[in-house]
Amino acid sequence: MSNSKNGCEAVSRRTVLAGSALVLGAAAATATATQAAQQKISKAAAKYQDTPKGNERCDNCAYFVAPNACTLVAGDISPSAWCIVYRPKT
Repeated sequence: MSNSKNGCEAVSRRTVLAGSALVLGAAAATATATQAAQQKISKAAAKYQDTPKGNERCDNCAYFVAPNACTLVAGDISPSAWCIVYRPKT
């Protein structure tokens, strides 16, 4: 159903509702993906230890967030600790 008024086409309610459903579905999928990406692993799974492994320590790891957090491991993180997800800062 298309009517022309002043050079503009009228859009049916069904078209608007279908488009809205697609947009809402895409937004929900994006939110779910973002939430999954924000989940952290436990210290046990990361084999977290309170002491460094040689020169490898959390405060020079790419995932460390000062003063005591990690983007990948849950909980308080000691700057002088170490775990298996350690990656040196570049």
